[in-house]
Amino acid sequence: MLWQKIFSQRIFVVAAVTATVSVAGGLLLFRGYSPLAQALSNTSGPVTSANSVYLSAAAASSSTPVADPVREVHIANNGLTLLRGARVLSVSGSTVVVGMTWGASEFTWAVQTNYGTKFFNEQGEKDSLANIHVGDIVTVTGKISQGGVKPFVSADIVRKSE
Repeated sequence: MLWQKIFSQRIFVVAAVTATVSVAGGLLLFRGYSPLAQALSNTSGPVTSANSVYLSAAAASSSTPVADPVREVHIANNGLTLLRGARVLSVSGSTVVVGMTWGASEFTWAVQTNYGTKFFNEQGEKDSLANIHVGDIVTVTGKISQGGVKPFVSADIVRKSE
């Protein structure tokens, strides 16, 4: 009698673990974390299989319009500044000029970088000023400074946006 109770509890535990692993594996496959899903998404055209057509990420993205980036400007009382969705207008030496438009209003900022400025790409990986180009959309954090015709931000972080 005792061995039957222990045996049935073990079967229950094994069944619960098996169900959990199956559900978790299914969710991972559904979200595209399997090598097969990644391989399918790296193709440049439609993939066909058993009377089904799957569009790759590249094919799907070419037909969808690109949304305008979210644009934000925040300046705190102590001068800390956030520029989100700014378009790079020029890069000259260590200065990046960025601009934003809201309707007919245009705002231009001079962003001064230095050895302490951290650069990140779209995926959040470390990058450099050399990979910032005209037309890129960036987020800048730093401190607003005085002087010049344009507002001047001494940048702590510059991150490219998608």
